Amino acid sequence: MFSNTKGVQDKKTTVSKHNGRIITKILLISLKIGVFVDFCQFYNGFSEHSQKPGQIYLGRLPVIVRMAQMSDIKGLTEVLLGSFHTPQQWFSWLQPLFRLEIHEDLRIRFRSHSPYYCCLVAMVSSGTSNDSQESVIGTVEITLGSRLHFQSLYISNLAVSHSYRRRGVAKHLLQKCEQVALEWGHCSLSLHVLEDNYPAKQLYLNNGYQVQGTEFTWQSWLFKTPRRLFLKKILKSP
Repeated sequence: MFSNTKGVQDKKTTVSKHNGRIITKILLISLKIGVFVDFCQFYNGFSEHSQKPGQIYLGRLPVIVRMAQMSDIKGLTEVLLGSFHTPQQWFSWLQPLFRLEIHEDLRIRFRSHSPYYCCLVAMVSSGTSNDSQESVIGTVEITLGSRLHFQSLYISNLAVSHSYRRRGVAKHLLQKCEQVALEWGHCSLSLHVLEDNYPAKQLYLNNGYQVQGTEFTWQSWLFKTPRRLFLKKILKSP
């Protein structure tokens, strides 16, 4: 009588591979559901005034807001990961996958070079004047999107590092977005915020954004997740 051990092992190997493919698909679906970045386009036709970095001060520490560069992607990834995928959540073991997803999305958009897309970055310098090093502490993206058969400029991925929050960085990034929008010939900006994100909601309301409606999605209905509020601001020319 011949042993069927090899057949059993082959069967187990096949099942393991099949389960591995299923887990991979689940992870990819989870990333796509939880992903907060859109595939937007890159716009590089700024005026000299818009290209000039904006600056505020945190005490004596200057914060520079400028257009993001390819060399900023690593720092941007960490800021976005820390803001939208905190390690305390149950999927903390997925952090490396989220990091890779964010990094690759940014890299693809930065290389597209098509209107209209802009990523702004807030930077601080550390170290001595002879050996200073810039660090990314905040970011925001602005793009031209479609909604209800009309196009409007849309803000997404506004994020600030935890240690620099509530110090005016997010407000300064929003103001820079308004400057970009006016230079592109648009008189309004829109964005989404989760209804239970009270600090972000208060930030937008304090800066002139008004709630236009509440969106119901299958995720909010099925998983009882917070709904998204759609906000808009009408801009005034300086």
